[in-house]
Amino acid sequence: MSKTARWFVLGLILLLLVLNKWRPWAKPATADRRQSSGRGSEVIEVRAYQVKPEDVENEISATGSILANESVELTSEISGRVTRINFREGTRVRKGDLLLQINDADLQAQFNRASAQLKLAQDTEARQKKQLAIEAISQEEYEAALNRLNTAKADVQLIQAQIDKARIQAPFDGVIGLRSVSEGAYLNAGSRIATLVSINPVKIDFAVPERYQSLLSKEQPVLFRVQGTSEEYSGRIYAVEPQIDTDIRSVRCRALCPNPDGRIKPGAFAQVRITLQKLEDALMIPSESLIPDAQNQSVFVVRDGKALSRTVVIGLRTADKVQIVSGLAAGDTVMTTGLLQVRPGSVIKVTELN
Repeated sequence: MSKTARWFVLGLILLLLVLNKWRPWAKPATADRRQSSGRGSEVIEVRAYQVKPEDVENEISATGSILANESVELTSEISGRVTRINFREGTRVRKGDLLLQINDADLQAQFNRASAQLKLAQDTEARQKKQLAIEAISQEEYEAALNRLNTAKADVQLIQAQIDKARIQAPFDGVIGLRSVSEGAYLNAGSRIATLVSINPVKIDFAVPERYQSLLSKEQPVLFRVQGTSEEYSGRIYAVEPQIDTDIRSVRCRALCPNPDGRIKPGAFAQVRITLQKLEDALMIPSESLIPDAQNQSVFVVRDGKALSRTVVIGLRTADKVQIVSGLAAGDTVMTTGLLQVRPGSVIKVTELN
């Protein structure tokens, strides 16, 4: 065999070896193309939620403060020395109870003198009235006696008013706080004595965003908690501010809550919950099912194993759900996961249905 023939045979053998190596690769490559071409019908696994009617409450939260039902700073209206203190700090008192007495000896003496002058003026007026009837005196003389009588009455009333101011009385039932005076102390007009508060019931002062103002009304129930206790208390709104606070864009409300044991203290911070409305048979879906865009809201519905896009109109929102006003019906299955991977017509497998 010539040298050229030998090189030809050797080249042919190498070619056959290369072809033999290439053929096993060709088949997997063909399979890969099939798999790639089938990805358009790839099954996407998702979780879903079946829409059903349910009763739901439109509830909001607000922060507020506890206020005394009534509160007054007891002060002296006149000057004088304290002769008696009739209350103990932190105790309950009744309306009209004498709490503190200021020395009124001078006023009592003035009252006695004015009372005597009043008696004299009354006798004089009565006597001259009879004389006028028989024309023993003139009309002018009788009117002068009547004027002295009226002046004497006014003097007695003025002194009596000063005597009343020397007696500090409770203006309403309540609990009296820490006193700022002692027996024997000299008070000036306006001197502080103590604070009196009525804490049964207590008031809850809170603010609600202005968008909810139309849903507020008198006698509306509220629930609240205060720091330091685990108990939840209930009350009712009794007043709503007729105008909106422009600084915080909210409307102020006040509620009353019974407090017979005095556990709720004025000044405490309150976390308030208000149920604005109750809806029956509302169609609710998880908030994560919504797909918002610039124009509207939509969801993906699973039907016959495929994803369908539905435009919806939403209503009430809660902490984790949203009401569907239109666009869905009871029994529809909406997707809650996989929303970014799904397109209309995608093949869907629901792995978990809540």
